[in-house]
Amino acid sequence: MERAPTSCILCGGNERELLVKNEPWYIYRCASCGLGFLDPRPSKEDIAKLYDKEYCEDQFVEGGEVGSSEFKKRLSLETHRVRFFRGLKRKGRILDIGCGYGFFLAACRTMYGYEVHGIDVSSWAAHYAVEKLGLSVTVGEIGSVNLPPHRFDVITMWHFLEHTRDPREAILKAVDLLKEDGILVIDVPNYQGTEARKNWNNWVGWQPPYHFFHFTLQTLKGLLAECGFRVVKKKDYHSETVKLALKRIPLISIFARLIAKMYSGHSVAVVARREEKAEP
Repeated sequence: MERAPTSCILCGGNERELLVKNEPWYIYRCASCGLGFLDPRPSKEDIAKLYDKEYCEDQFVEGGEVGSSEFKKRLSLETHRVRFFRGLKRKGRILDIGCGYGFFLAACRTMYGYEVHGIDVSSWAAHYAVEKLGLSVTVGEIGSVNLPPHRFDVITMWHFLEHTRDPREAILKAVDLLKEDGILVIDVPNYQGTEARKNWNNWVGWQPPYHFFHFTLQTLKGLLAECGFRVVKKKDYHSETVKLALKRIPLISIFARLIAKMYSGHSVAVVARREEKAEP
């Protein structure tokens, strides 16, 4: 294990407040800006060992044989993600950082005609994506992969940024890989959301030691702004906790999903564009 930086990577603050203790892991928030972080945390050498077969089988849902009805149903679960940004980029190349088994990329390619490529630190997950789904995947950490610059129209990070040792480095890498008019899509757990507040100590979004950082919409937007991005679209998922509670109430149960949309869910997603540079 290693210690997290003593100064906040977002605002530089040195004061911290404890959020959750799950020994030997402690999760703090910066007292100035609210960015959450794990301290201590796994070392760089430990990371590849974390994302093994057991982790992948626990986190990722498989989808049957390619072309089967089960496979098509599995791909359909990814359509809400594509719809989130498709109005801004209806064609082109997509890079999914932290692609896991690759079903999002498979949906983009098969159902919408995008060209796709993935990156993942887990060789186990990448092997599944390549051998099972026929995808192009690079194994490694985002800071060390070698891909052509300014090649992609869309870069997505679905529940990836919280896993990184340096979120700023990951976003700046996206700057190098995106075309000038490209878009960046990020989805992260939101520790200020209803799901987190109602399930605090047992909230799945903490997930130590895999999650190094913990975001809110404000800290995510702040980090993106520092890296030259402007958020152009955002999405709060509905609260599953509220929905399940309402489903137990007669008469109200039929409106459970609709009411649950009024409460923030497990994560928040944004689409961001690079800020236009002012004329000299």
